[in-house]
Amino acid sequence: MKREDISSKFPIGARLPKFSLKSTTGEVWKSDSVEVDKGLLIVFTCNHCPYVKGSEEELIGLAHEYGRKGIKVVAISSNDPEQYPDDNFENMQRKSLDMRLPYPYLFDETQSVARSFDAACTPECYLFDGAQRLVYHGAINDTPKSSATVKQRFLAEALEELCSTGAVAKSFSHPMGCSIKWRN
Repeated sequence: MKREDISSKFPIGARLPKFSLKSTTGEVWKSDSVEVDKGLLIVFTCNHCPYVKGSEEELIGLAHEYGRKGIKVVAISSNDPEQYPDDNFENMQRKSLDMRLPYPYLFDETQSVARSFDAACTPECYLFDGAQRLVYHGAINDTPKSSATVKQRFLAEALEELCSTGAVAKSFSHPMGCSIKWRN
């Protein structure tokens, strides 16, 4: 792991930032009112990215499996919907219903939440422990565009370690995906 790959703005051990965002259900989700048992997984995602599409099935499976073990999952889309209409709120709502997403799908309209995490791409994962401290940052797996060729499941390993030991040995894997589409 290269030192420059790790965010100096949002390092391992950082606390969960305070934010509130609208969910595709219309409810407001607040980070400071979430009750966390074993952990909280925040995933920056979107609708159009082929890396997201290629790894979404794995993420949904992990949300089901680890939800039963005390991990909450939340997805956030921060892309500029004017540049990328596929990522607008109405399409997020449609995706959430069509795919029966087992987690809240939040819209970061101002992109302030992505900036507070120092997020750069989709999908990009941030796993927090029960004390809401960052214990893993990185990719879902080693080939997010193609689930058929996955050899390493970084996120699954981190989730399993957190649930069984309360810690994560490999706290970083380089996120791979499409860049977040920032507003001009």
